Amino acid sequence: MKAPTAEEVAAALEIARGAYQEAMTRAGMLAGKIAEVHAYAESQLAEVAAQEDSAEPGA
Repeated sequence: MKAPTAEEVAAALEIARGAYQEAMTRAGMLAGKIAEVHAYAESQLAEVAAQEDSAEPGA
């Protein structure tokens, strides 16, 4: 199976972000808290990406 491209991953993340934002809004979360959750999620994704980038090839 072919690995997804960076553009495909970015598009999927944007769709998921929109879905979660809508769900959190409907659940009554305040806009500031929604922004905070997004910031935490983006930070975690950046950490995972950095770990993957630093992994040795074939690991």
